[in-house]
Amino acid sequence: MKIKALKNYTENNNEKGSVFENLLFGICIICFIVLVTIQVVLVIPSAREYLNLTDKSIGVPLSKDEFLYKQGQITLKMTGTEPDPAVQILVNGDTVSMFDNLLMNIDVKDGDVIEIDGSQSSIGHIITVEAISSNISSTCSTSVARVESNFQRLLKVKFN
Repeated sequence: MKIKALKNYTENNNEKGSVFENLLFGICIICFIVLVTIQVVLVIPSAREYLNLTDKSIGVPLSKDEFLYKQGQITLKMTGTEPDPAVQILVNGDTVSMFDNLLMNIDVKDGDVIEIDGSQSSIGHIITVEAISSNISSTCSTSVARVESNFQRLLKVKFN
């Protein structure tokens, strides 16, 4: 008798469980179809305009005059009588200029690291900071680097 009652109980639970599983499966299928439909609609430009989604989902490209960061300018001076184009100026590891003149102006942002690459030069040079813009900290104006066929860090830019 107990075995018969146990079988009836498990059969009723299985029927309830299968109904619940079918309900969950149906909800998942409906959600997936709605998701795919929305993604397809967002790809079609005319549908985006109809839904007024163009302003919110697509940004406006930056123009050339807009800057995300403040910029400053540093003038570097190579001591000596002649410039050496084999000496390069690196900002954050990227070559931005060579010493074609004894004075070179470099545009920088806050936190930039300025290094001097003298690995291609056969003679040693001393590079100093000649001038800085008003928004750069005065501690940067005293930096000096002695370069003798190597890389030398000159300074890390700090803004006021």
